[in-house]
Amino acid sequence: MGINHCRNKKFNNLLVKTLPIGALLILSFVRVHYNCLRKEVAQNCLEPKESVFIDRTRFPGNYIGKFRDSSAKLVRNYIPSPHSELLIGTVMGADELSKVAKFKEALKISGTIHVVVVSGFNISLIFGFVTNILGTKHKLRGLILAQSTTAIYSMLTGFQPPVIRALVMGSLVSWIKYSNKKIDAFRALLVTALIMIILWPYFLFSVSFQLSFLATLGLVVFGNYTTDFFKKLFKKESFIVEDLSTTISAQVFVLPIVSYYFGRISMISFLVNPLVLWTIPICTILGFIFLILGSVSSMLATICSIFIYPFLDIFVRLVTFFATFNFSSTNFSASIKTLVIYYLFTLLAWYLLKRRKGKIYDNK
Repeated sequence: MGINHCRNKKFNNLLVKTLPIGALLILSFVRVHYNCLRKEVAQNCLEPKESVFIDRTRFPGNYIGKFRDSSAKLVRNYIPSPHSELLIGTVMGADELSKVAKFKEALKISGTIHVVVVSGFNISLIFGFVTNILGTKHKLRGLILAQSTTAIYSMLTGFQPPVIRALVMGSLVSWIKYSNKKIDAFRALLVTALIMIILWPYFLFSVSFQLSFLATLGLVVFGNYTTDFFKKLFKKESFIVEDLSTTISAQVFVLPIVSYYFGRISMISFLVNPLVLWTIPICTILGFIFLILGSVSSMLATICSIFIYPFLDIFVRLVTFFATFNFSSTNFSASIKTLVIYYLFTLLAWYLLKRRKGKIYDNK
């Protein structure tokens, strides 16, 4: 299931963790890692005594790895650090934050580190962009093209668990919508998780899969309630209202698991996320344009970087500023028992809210 042992003279009995379909990608993204993701990898390894990162570009068939590396190099040539690491993470899903330790710590403290990875948001953005271009006249063609585009993008970013979750769930929901049937997002999410766990059982122990699933669950369960609340509170719709409701809905389910794995909770994530999230769609779209045009002409790359930089800078400055406060985060490590009790009560609260809302509609 994507876990192999590398045995030769140079690498003696080291565990190699590859993609679930690594053979299909011809040795793409072959990674040996243990220390950096101890809790995640420990579920699938036999305590290797050494950790080695293999240079992907040395494999002749690894065109995807070479493409990712050349894209990252292009970004670094025109955009300074840590802005370049931010863009590389949001567009390509490559984790280069270890090169900017202070900025990475600021992301953790402010509760915004989830932004610097490819997630379901990227898939939704690309899917919506393709379908909107083709419009409603070519609904089936747009659906097929959008799914093909997102599948290719998922492959380029390394088929990370959050991306696979978004790809599978998006495919289910889009085909249900195309069939003019009623969509139950909660069931669609559960079916998606079940499919992923059956195909790749070790995903169950993946921190990124758990975070992606719980964040989406929060949006599905509490998204409508928080949106309605903030619309009434601010008495108007805006991107701040949308980002605030999205942040709170996701954090309700994500914070406990973050506390369990990382032993820290951000006290300002509810404030910082709505202030910076609006920059991510802009940076992602401009980032795609930059990679396409930048590979053609250095002048076009320079022009694109001028447009992207201000939005990246807003994100970096806000995150860095709020991370300086002493009360920004607190150390707290939740136990398994605490997690079980918390999630049971949270789901019970959702059930009661849903039941109450149903009664209100019945009375009307």
